[in-house]
Amino acid sequence: MSSAALSVSESLDTVMITPVDFAFVSAKLHGMRSRLHEGPRLEPLTGLRNVFEMMRSLYPGTDVGGRTGFERRLVEEHIGELMRVLVFLDGPNRDFFEWQLERYRIENLKVVLRGWKLRMPREELEALLVTLPPAYALPTAKLLETAKLIELIRLMPVSLFAEGIRRGSVQFHDTNRLFYIEAGLDAVYFEELCRRAAHLSSTDAEEVKELLRREVLIYDVLFIMRARLNYDLTVEDVREFLVTGTDAAPQAALFESMLRAQSFGEMLEACPEQKALLGPDGGVPDLDALQRRLWERLYLAANRMFYRSMFHMGCVEAFYYIKRVELRNLIRVAELLRQERSARDIQRELIRLPEG
Repeated sequence: MSSAALSVSESLDTVMITPVDFAFVSAKLHGMRSRLHEGPRLEPLTGLRNVFEMMRSLYPGTDVGGRTGFERRLVEEHIGELMRVLVFLDGPNRDFFEWQLERYRIENLKVVLRGWKLRMPREELEALLVTLPPAYALPTAKLLETAKLIELIRLMPVSLFAEGIRRGSVQFHDTNRLFYIEAGLDAVYFEELCRRAAHLSSTDAEEVKELLRREVLIYDVLFIMRARLNYDLTVEDVREFLVTGTDAAPQAALFESMLRAQSFGEMLEACPEQKALLGPDGGVPDLDALQRRLWERLYLAANRMFYRSMFHMGCVEAFYYIKRVELRNLIRVAELLRQERSARDIQRELIRLPEG
């Protein structure tokens, strides 16, 4: 276990602050944000000569173990910061944020499932997993020992994980594609997040749902495009994995035209709520550019919420998305430095706030 993960688990055992003082939490989050790699603190990294300089810049005097170890360290520190936010919360706010952090266990589970399918050696697989606090552990060794999917489902530490796997199991057995199981896991994750958002107090719920609904809409739009264009799923199969129909999710009818479209351009034209999702600049040339644009708009919405919300859960939710953008950008900088791209090229591919 990394020292970062250990310190997080220790803090969870020793720190409890109740009831939630969001003025205090907001002040803490503003201090934490001042240390994030965004804007002027991110830009110098794009001008480094290679990824090894980036490693030395972020972790001087530390051997992070090459490419995989470096990215794993970035993710573990990202999670550690979010776990430190968790200790400030209680009641429904804590329940909601705890499930939000389950995202990272689900990502580990997806890696385990790929290793299980390929029959990877345990040591090789575990080198790919992010170290999480004990409460978010997976029974990796036992999962790898199973021969059948039904046996793997019985070992799930969270019942909703089992439900997600079952949701994609029929298509998996028919096609041998883990894509369906991963889609099932993503769907139950967002559905449970929407359910927990509904239990927040009225003002907390209003602020949280403003950002959560945008992320769910992004998920649905990108899922439709990937499923239809990259995996050639039928419209009926795609519908099974969309997240729709709650206060924090779009209505299914919004996606009918998009589901029936046959090309990226047609899907983009049929994309719901285009102005909110894409902004005033209009269309984008491909799926990668679309994902970046969608996240830039979410980043902008989170940034506005961060400065607007001082006494409710919105400040925490905004920080969560801002942190995720920071992590995405750091990993992208590392990828492009390996490709020996120029600083200007790298900066074009980052998720950034509009200037001015």
